[in-house]
Amino acid sequence: MKVLHIGMPSHFTEGMLYQENMLIAMNRKDGHDVTIITDVYHYEGSKLVKGPEEDRILDNGARLIRLEYDRVFNSDLWTEKIQKCRKLKKYLKEIQPDTILYHGVCGFEMMDVADYCKHHPECLFFMDSHEDYTNSAMTPLSKAFYKFIHGHFVHKALPQVDKILYLGVQMRDWLKDIYGIPDNKMEFMAIGGIIYSTEQQREARQNIINKYSLPQDAIIMAHSGKLSAGKRTAELLQAFTQVSDPRLALFVFGSIPEDMESTLRPLLESDNRIRFMGWKVNKEIEEFLAGVDLYCQPGGQSSTFETAMCCGCANMTYPHETYKDATYSDCNGENYFFVETVEDMVNVFKSITETPLLLEQTKAKSFAFAKLQFDYEVIARRIYTA
Repeated sequence: MKVLHIGMPSHFTEGMLYQENMLIAMNRKDGHDVTIITDVYHYEGSKLVKGPEEDRILDNGARLIRLEYDRVFNSDLWTEKIQKCRKLKKYLKEIQPDTILYHGVCGFEMMDVADYCKHHPECLFFMDSHEDYTNSAMTPLSKAFYKFIHGHFVHKALPQVDKILYLGVQMRDWLKDIYGIPDNKMEFMAIGGIIYSTEQQREARQNIINKYSLPQDAIIMAHSGKLSAGKRTAELLQAFTQVSDPRLALFVFGSIPEDMESTLRPLLESDNRIRFMGWKVNKEIEEFLAGVDLYCQPGGQSSTFETAMCCGCANMTYPHETYKDATYSDCNGENYFFVETVEDMVNVFKSITETPLLLEQTKAKSFAFAKLQFDYEVIARRIYTA
């Protein structure tokens, strides 16, 4: 089967664990001919870098095509927002895909994809939604732009779309509110991860203990990302330092924005149980998480949440609607530690030090749920059938 991923504003970056990367890898593992068409930007560390147009084969055998947008109104802003690229039509005709996954429910080119599928009705056409009110349509002007400009593109394309796959309940509600997408056109598809076996988890944990001279009964925790205010890293560090148990160890991965340097640096250096690891590629973080007990995400949502579950971690997270929904949580919500305040975080740390069995039970429930819901080997096959 010829599988085509189109992520025009995705900034596809090799070595990351974003959805596009993982789906492509799993599609290749299933033996399919896979292509990703994306923009000319990629990340180098935490910086977004512009590169040339290119057409080449990745290490996993997938084809990577990078294309520049057409200029719109001779404006960088309009060019970026409209996401028009006339060259895409040529590649649709050349590749002749059997199934297409268009990443993100926005952009001019969804209409060209729909036109291709109208003339090739055997080709499956899926879109996935990463958008919600935490990252899109956050102001009245932006909301109007999505509703009327991208909304026009959406409703032109919608008759040819087999399903719009939303990644969480907040995305589903956003699609309904902004575009009025009917329920029968939408379906849940989780962000996932690679399942690490219990043996791999034990080995990774022992490697961390050995490398960092931790006690055998250490409670290993991790936190990662671009450490902006929305990640609530400062609050996490404040809570951590209030619980003095020597078994606790917190590893922080990421980059510190300039405006957070004066806040975070003193906190990171205030406790020798905290280790700042700097920026790492996602694969390094994933392999580390396989040895971690508790992943701490007290702020905004992140795909590392699902990665951590697949690695065997329990999650401590803000109670976002997506994570409370049945598609993400077991029937009693006992597979996560939900926290809103610094006091809540302190209470979690005290609970898991006073009752280590609680942490082990939560890890076990989380991992069992991940194997059922978040295995990318299973998720990637969703786009093979209507």
